[in-house]
Amino acid sequence: MGKLQQEVGILNEADALRALIAECEKTLVSVNPGNVRALLTNVAEAHRLLDELCASGADMRAEQVRIQSVEERMIGQAGAIVAAAGGSRAFAELRRAIAPDLQAPWWALEQVVAAHRRRRLKQLAAGLAVLAVIGLVGLLLRDVLFPPNPVGDALFAVQAALRDGDRMRALQAIERGLEAAPANPTLLVWKGALLEQQNDPAGLAAFESARAALGEKDFLIERAQAYLILGENDRVIADMTRLIESEPQPAEAYYMRATAYENKNQLWQAIQDLEAAAQIAQRTGNDTLFATARVRMGILIQSAGAVAAPTATP
Repeated sequence: MGKLQQEVGILNEADALRALIAECEKTLVSVNPGNVRALLTNVAEAHRLLDELCASGADMRAEQVRIQSVEERMIGQAGAIVAAAGGSRAFAELRRAIAPDLQAPWWALEQVVAAHRRRRLKQLAAGLAVLAVIGLVGLLLRDVLFPPNPVGDALFAVQAALRDGDRMRALQAIERGLEAAPANPTLLVWKGALLEQQNDPAGLAAFESARAALGEKDFLIERAQAYLILGENDRVIADMTRLIESEPQPAEAYYMRATAYENKNQLWQAIQDLEAAAQIAQRTGNDTLFATARVRMGILIQSAGAVAAPTATP
């Protein structure tokens, strides 16, 4: 038995086997390049002793359970053990040098590592395939899931162009939108407003097409919104005044005109229009407009230094 037989407490081969198993269990707590050879040597010797003792008829069931646990832990730590040995090739050479006849899975750990690698590659390939299928389905259903919105895209491009001060680019964005939605009244209103700024008579035709689609009230409201963004506050005031004079409950018109007055720093007129908008909105059950107008009115009263807003008679 060599050195193990001479150690205190080791009286026979069964004791030697238990000592070897204990060393293996201890080493598996932290496998490193300095102890990997000892681990392989001890587990190979423990396996040889177990086979001999079992063949002699000794009851080694407890030791069989322990060494089986060691073997399972070695498979579980295959990557770390092979790495500690210097890689798959170095590990294979080391284990063949220690016990060339052993071929069990727990012994040929480089094959376990290779199998794990193949499994990971298969899983990765399967995952990529699933992603590819999802991407293909998404591409095929793109127009269903995310239908194109030429009007929204055009208006977004207009806003970006106006922030840059490029009105020609804004008009080009409107024209692209009209290619996809030639009868859209919002785009027609914007075309008319942009052409009007260039003194282009074609703007009148765009306005008339939008008016025919929307009706007078909605057309004037829509055009006022465009005029506000373009800084055409006097035109907003003119259009909303027309609407106030012709409509029975012109809450939106008062509200829009208030915005134009505020932009011109005519805060008293803006406060009056907001009060009128709030009164009509409350009377007609438009809670959102009522609340918004009252909040804006309070802010403007503070800005204007007024004690109270005047009472308008809409």
